[in-house]
Amino acid sequence: MIQALSTRHSAEARDAADPSVLNMGNSPELNVAFAEAMAPLYEKYDGNLDVTAIYVEALMNLKAWQLWDKDASTGEITPADDNTLLLVEVMEKAFESSEEAKVHPALCHLYCHALELSPFPERALPAADVLRTRMPGLGHLVHMPSHIDAWVGQWKEAIDCNIAAVEADDRYVEITGNESQFYKFYRMHNHHFVVWCAMFDGQYETALKYARKAVETLPAGDENGGVQFMLAGIIPMGAIFLESYVTMPWHVMIRFGKWDEILAEPMYTDGDIFPATIATQHYARGVAYASKGMVPEAEAEQALFKQALENPALAGRMMHNNFMYQDPEEGPSILNVNASILEAEIEYRRQYLAKENGDDFDFTAAFDELRRGVDLSLNLAYNEPWGQMQPVRHILGALLLEQGHVEEAEEVYRADIDLWKDNMWGLLGLKLCLEAKGDSGEELAEVTALFNERSSRADIVPAKTCFCAQNALKESCC
Repeated sequence: MIQALSTRHSAEARDAADPSVLNMGNSPELNVAFAEAMAPLYEKYDGNLDVTAIYVEALMNLKAWQLWDKDASTGEITPADDNTLLLVEVMEKAFESSEEAKVHPALCHLYCHALELSPFPERALPAADVLRTRMPGLGHLVHMPSHIDAWVGQWKEAIDCNIAAVEADDRYVEITGNESQFYKFYRMHNHHFVVWCAMFDGQYETALKYARKAVETLPAGDENGGVQFMLAGIIPMGAIFLESYVTMPWHVMIRFGKWDEILAEPMYTDGDIFPATIATQHYARGVAYASKGMVPEAEAEQALFKQALENPALAGRMMHNNFMYQDPEEGPSILNVNASILEAEIEYRRQYLAKENGDDFDFTAAFDELRRGVDLSLNLAYNEPWGQMQPVRHILGALLLEQGHVEEAEEVYRADIDLWKDNMWGLLGLKLCLEAKGDSGEELAEVTALFNERSSRADIVPAKTCFCAQNALKESCC
């Protein structure tokens, strides 16, 4: 093992490391060398579960978070290469040959990651269930089942295990006083997962609670602590990765149509420390004004949003695997998705008001922009939670349906349910489409029953899949 590890590191890579630009002294060549060195070690110590786990991890690191390819046109998911098939085969062989392997924390952990983007994530449910209780003091392992839960529609289970993970992390920090920037990232990941899954589950209070809790652990600070300390330090990657989590309350309030609360929310002003947050707050305020029919105010916020995107401090800011912003020509980013949504919301409201006033109207540009927003969102780098936490399809479907485009809205919702299995919002949209078509058959009954079951935990049960639809608030229970 020592000899194998020696291939994983080199003096040259160490000396070239520059954490400020996310160069951690690693290289693809070193990853390949380590995987090749682990292969004979695995063969020699067949049955040693720790060696098996390290070998699997070495294979996974050859294409981290890129083990499966998805055809955007057909939805077909296939292995990225033979290494994907090999690492899955190695783990499944271990599970079949040993009861101990079925409860081995590292193998269960890696199996969840291996299958989370596969065509069959449900195969990892037994491993996920092991991790829920196997090592209750390790927050990351307690959280891990949610990487499978989210892909099989187990939103309640995902919320529960991440709340337990947050509590485990809190206990660890309280007992040890040890909280490195790297560990804080793992803490934020668990908060982020609670927020995302609670949003899918209609649990506004839970989503906002954990979004606020995350923000409380990321204060602006000073030279001794907080985000300022991270930026001023030798390794500013803490701020590069962590500031984005401060944006979460804004996304929660948008998801649940809290327009007045958004406009009353205290605003961030220090662009050097909170560049992504400042851009996000103007996005949120723009959506709020547009949804309230206040188009000039929404346009003013859009101008401030675009100005915030030009802040040099925003360069390199990340939300896990995704850039918060980069030039659209350079690749996808979260704020580019937000820009598309904001443009569409403002244009839609212009046309909506024109229609209400009896003037000429045309929703084509708004719907085209939302379709583009769907594509931008789906082409974000793989991430759980997804980079755009509110699916753009929920916005597109709601506004299409509001203007009578039932057939396209139905297609939008079916695609959403296929991606985010049996989520409350997608089911609601499909139910509304079937009702609008006059369907009264078995499918409507099944969809309605499933929606009622999935929305039973919600503290806000919407009438539409986006509160930007004008009668969504009027018809909601809360």
